[in-house]
Amino acid sequence: MASSGGLAALLPRFRGSLPSRTEVAVELAPGADENGLAVMLADLVRQNLEAKPHKKADFIALGGRVAIVAVDVDVALTLSFERGGKLTIYDGIVGIPDVTIRGPSEAIMALSNLPLATPLGLPIPRTGDIEAARAVGTVLRATRDGKLHTYGLLFHPILVMKLTRVMSIHG
Repeated sequence: MASSGGLAALLPRFRGSLPSRTEVAVELAPGADENGLAVMLADLVRQNLEAKPHKKADFIALGGRVAIVAVDVDVALTLSFERGGKLTIYDGIVGIPDVTIRGPSEAIMALSNLPLATPLGLPIPRTGDIEAARAVGTVLRATRDGKLHTYGLLFHPILVMKLTRVMSIHG
């Protein structure tokens, strides 16, 4: 039996032991600074988190590995997310990724321009937003033509959804 105060007396100690990480970290692993796509994605994530602080909640919740392969420029990298707000970007595929995005560099970069303004975060461009419409068109064409693949989406939809929200310059 707990002494007087019961559960309420334990809460302050429990809360104090929880990680209260509000700082986020985006790091390049050794050698990744030679990978132009890795450097560009690191900068993109940092800028998105700085410009849109509400994206930090999704970033902090991310956990898992995402490999990105740009087949036309022969570049691969791995995004390794640790829950609590840490991303390490590696050159090449490191470990066994939960999700792999494979396709032409144009389609991969268009993913960061997908509009996410709808209530469910679906990529539907607003009327008159030509840049967003182009991005959606590029991604849809590449997917339809079998050039852009997202392996692991079926088993890790929440990882992909949070990744998309963090990486998108919109929303």
